[in-house]
Amino acid sequence: MDKNFWDRSWGTVDSERVLSYASGFDFAEDAIIEFLRKRGVRSVCDAGCGCGVYALKLARFGFDVSGFDIAEDAVGLAKRLLSENGYPVGDFRRADVLATGVPSEFFYAVVARDVIDHMPTGRGVCAVRELMRIVRPGGCVVLTLDAADGEYESEPHVINEDGDYLFTRGKWEGMAFHPYSVMEIEKLAGGMEYGLLSSNEDGFLVAFDV
Repeated sequence: MDKNFWDRSWGTVDSERVLSYASGFDFAEDAIIEFLRKRGVRSVCDAGCGCGVYALKLARFGFDVSGFDIAEDAVGLAKRLLSENGYPVGDFRRADVLATGVPSEFFYAVVARDVIDHMPTGRGVCAVRELMRIVRPGGCVVLTLDAADGEYESEPHVINEDGDYLFTRGKWEGMAFHPYSVMEIEKLAGGMEYGLLSSNEDGFLVAFDV
């Protein structure tokens, strides 16, 4: 993941705009919440938490939420969003999904929404291994993986031999994206059990058992 790109992106975000975005966010139960509740999960780590809007959603459903992001400004926004909505900030920190610094088998579950698909494939595989490392046996890692859409195709980019989109100019300069296939998800799993919670034109929702 290009730290410089995410630092630049979050460093220019207006905090009031984030609060406005959060006020219009869909906080209804979704497939991730349903899956975690059925498994009896109570504490969740939001990996690549961004501004914290999904962490706030998890908190609203009663989960004990921690989180990290590669961009310090994003972590600050997440803390503010949770705090201003009356939820404990807990443990939110700056960390790289490739090397979280979290002890092994620490969390019951990790959620990473639109994180693994925003790095080159090789790094994505390493990142999933890291997320699995920090989850206790019997826990799970839940990922969303976006499909390529018109905007991904239209922004200036090159595609390398791994099928990674590397954006070269414009608003996404320095960002990477990979549109995953089912076969590539199996590579991410690395022999671990996984299930497709949903699969459609928007992408995949995947859960890995640890």
